[in-house]
Amino acid sequence: MSAKKRFRPLWITLHWLMALLVFVTFTIGLFSLAYKPNSNAKIIPLAVHMTLGIAILLIVIARYIMRILIYPPSRRAATAPAVTAKKAPFLDQLTPYVHPLLYLLTGLMALLGIAIALPADLFSTVFGRSGAPLPANFYIYPARTWHGTLSLVLMLLILQHVLVAIFHQFIKGENYLGRMWFTKK
Repeated sequence: MSAKKRFRPLWITLHWLMALLVFVTFTIGLFSLAYKPNSNAKIIPLAVHMTLGIAILLIVIARYIMRILIYPPSRRAATAPAVTAKKAPFLDQLTPYVHPLLYLLTGLMALLGIAIALPADLFSTVFGRSGAPLPANFYIYPARTWHGTLSLVLMLLILQHVLVAIFHQFIKGENYLGRMWFTKK
């Protein structure tokens, strides 16, 4: 695989780091935060969730700035004309929209998290150990409903992203995943 067909190591690192952080943050939100009462036992998972959310926001901003200002990621090599004459699968047709939406929704998720944390004074409660109790219910903040709903939309978008990668890797045999891993030149 030529270097032009591969992503740069920085892109690969940021991609997989962000994937890991999003997965862990979503898992913590779903299994440690969403359906448990707001008690002191929730402080540590909430601190991890918030910290990872802020890290994700910083990575999204860095990736977007790099994509626009420094260098865009390499594109997949064109397929043979006989293959392109066929109609692309539906999920494949969505691909041009998925990456901008992934950036937008992931950044928006983190901003909505901050929009919950600020009025709830979570930064001083969770990180400053102010001793103040957590709010009885986070749904008193409008951003909480949006944060939860957007997390499901984001997971569906990520699922589409993964399904397209699997399709290209295993069904079309394009070594799609080789572009997004640390392979030899």
